[in-house]
Amino acid sequence: MKYLVLGARLLIGCVFLYASIHKIIEPAQFAQDIRNYQILWPALSNIAALTLPWIEFVAGSFLILGIFTRPAAFIATGLLVVFLAALTYVYLIGLDIECGCFKSGAAGGKIGLLTLLRDTCTFLVSLFVLLCDRGDFRVSALLTPKPKQAQTI
Repeated sequence: MKYLVLGARLLIGCVFLYASIHKIIEPAQFAQDIRNYQILWPALSNIAALTLPWIEFVAGSFLILGIFTRPAAFIATGLLVVFLAALTYVYLIGLDIECGCFKSGAAGGKIGLLTLLRDTCTFLVSLFVLLCDRGDFRVSALLTPKPKQAQTI
């Protein structure tokens, strides 16, 4: 089971890291992608475009490196809930836009049932990591001192 959790943790970490790179490099394009959802005011979309990719980057890096895995999984799962809600909203109102999940254009893809299925599966894997990670293969476990055992005489 611990290897399955490790694989899931690495998968979610890689997805978040990969998704963040283009958004960090092209914040103006990501801000436009956010505005296309018609959920946030333009000023908030600019703030989101500057902060969300870095949160994704840190959460993904922490999951891959095994640093603060529980908080990183919590953040990743929370972000996926928000992303999935936004995708569902756009799909239900019928907007024909790119998801902006990874990058604009062909790699991002229009929002449709496959996008919703992909993000639902990603959410479920992230939730699995959040609920099942017991600290195996964590770098941060190496940095934390282990409690001393009581000696018997």
